[in-house]
Amino acid sequence: MSTDLSTAAAAAKTQPTMKDLVEAQLPAIERQLGGAMNSAAFVRAVLSEIGKSPDLMNAAPKTLLGGVMLAAQLRLEIGSGLGEFYLTPRKERGRQICLPIIGYQGFIKLALRSEFVTNVQAFLVRQGDQFSYGANAERGMYYDWVPLDFEETRDWIGVVATARMRSGGTTWVYLTRSQVMDRRPSYWASTPWKTNEDEMVKKTAVRALAKFLPKSTDLGRALEADEAKVQTLKGLDEVEVTRVDDEPQTLVVQEQDPMSRTPEEIAEQEASR
Repeated sequence: MSTDLSTAAAAAKTQPTMKDLVEAQLPAIERQLGGAMNSAAFVRAVLSEIGKSPDLMNAAPKTLLGGVMLAAQLRLEIGSGLGEFYLTPRKERGRQICLPIIGYQGFIKLALRSEFVTNVQAFLVRQGDQFSYGANAERGMYYDWVPLDFEETRDWIGVVATARMRSGGTTWVYLTRSQVMDRRPSYWASTPWKTNEDEMVKKTAVRALAKFLPKSTDLGRALEADEAKVQTLKGLDEVEVTRVDDEPQTLVVQEQDPMSRTPEEIAEQEASR
């Protein structure tokens, strides 16, 4: 019996599960969160999402750990029910990877971190609504929207995202359905686009609006990293990403053992003994 247990323990050490890999990075996650969120609760949410998806459990570890670290850097909560940050499984060249996708609520949260923005929202224009937009000397750029009702069963034909500035005035963008669909990734059927289309449509509009807003560091990072694959991962604290559709031939290179500790962490562990 003891031999069997020893063998099992040795196998677990040489073949860590995804749970082991995530939990091993708790110190790095805590550093990125910087006290803004509870690190233990953050990790529990990550493990809950992984547990729901066999594809995530089988994803290339670096791509999943990179997505987790990106969420920690942006201080966004992971979870399909929250709409801030998604860990999305995807096949790439025959292997399973994890693609991080920032949700509608996540982009709003990041935009509101800017000291210049006080409110961000988006709404869908649906068939039957009265909607028009234009510009004149009196109103500047404007839109008028009179919804037929507030039911969400009618097909949407466009989306508006608006931001109220602290200095006064409102910045907004309008995207038609075809413009939104042109921005939808080619692999949309394996992303929240399939299960949360309305939210992803609003996210697309907020992302388009963000280009016209004063950018916080986090918002700029999100625009760069959204729907992108981890390219390099240096100690898990420095994450670089590449857009999947732009560089489909990029190889994932493991630069560090995901279970390894930094010298600082080793010193802390020795000191606590």
